[in-house]
Amino acid sequence: YQRRVRALLALMVYLVNGEEVKKGDNLVEKEKRHFEHGHSADVDHEAFMGKDHAHDFDDLSEDESKARLAALLPKVDADGDGDIDEDELKNWIKAQIMDYVQRDAQQALPNEDTNKDGVVSWEEYVTNTFGEQYLNKDLESKDDKKDDDDDDDDDDDDDTYLKYVKRDKLRFELADTDDNMELNFEEFTAFLHPEEFEHMADVVVAETMEDMDENSDGKISLAEYVGELGDEHDDDDDDDDNNEWVEREKKSFQEIKDKDSDGYLDKQELADWIIPSEVNYSLEEAKHLIEKADTNKDGVLSYQEVIENHDVFVGSQATDYGRILHEEL
Repeated sequence: YQRRVRALLALMVYLVNGEEVKKGDNLVEKEKRHFEHGHSADVDHEAFMGKDHAHDFDDLSEDESKARLAALLPKVDADGDGDIDEDELKNWIKAQIMDYVQRDAQQALPNEDTNKDGVVSWEEYVTNTFGEQYLNKDLESKDDKKDDDDDDDDDDDDDTYLKYVKRDKLRFELADTDDNMELNFEEFTAFLHPEEFEHMADVVVAETMEDMDENSDGKISLAEYVGELGDEHDDDDDDDDNNEWVEREKKSFQEIKDKDSDGYLDKQELADWIIPSEVNYSLEEAKHLIEKADTNKDGVLSYQEVIENHDVFVGSQATDYGRILHEEL
């Protein structure tokens, strides 16, 4: 019993810490969040300022917020012509994403690099995350089950651990581009954030399939795609929005994503969906921000347009107060 409790506690630690290691949301959850918030101010500020700095301006007065935003614009305007076009804004957003990703890796690597040699070995990662006993586990087979109920429970815990060890080993090996079972900083960054690296596409698809394929039949049904969102109707203000999202996603699944119309997404159809979604994220955010702030509709943003629509890009005391008031209401 004590062994089972320790195993469950350790697994909880892994799952909590694993937020940094694996994608926080699958693509359905990402799309639902964007739909629910309608590209809310928080979403827009995170896109423009980066995940770590999305709220840096929230405590500033409106004038201070505008002044600091104005100081940033020459950095966004790569060619210095006084206008910010779609490509410049896309590159800026991508740079903010990669800046966060690299800072995250810089913070995480020392904890995983036990011997402080500047790289993370597979042995170090497994020992730190799962325990040394999982270094020599057979990831391809299960030990013989025992009849005792406690032993069965222990075996279930062991199987759960092995599932995550095997999953992470596939990711580790794909990130390990020089095939030495050690990750340097660049490789470790790709391991932590595979969605940002083209050569990690296969593992992003495989993990998304595993997360969404609840019955493990190697494909994603419509029910698995939207989860139980359509079946859980609550008598609250969010019900209509939720139903609208479900109907929109059902249509998208049936008319766009399920290319062969067999009622399922196979691995290739899943890849066709999520890989462009990851690659085009910065571009779609750039288009959205320009649409909101391009007052004269010439397809680019002047510095004046950005400043006049500062609340699209950054916060301030005024916008933060408005958000809090809206949440309270």
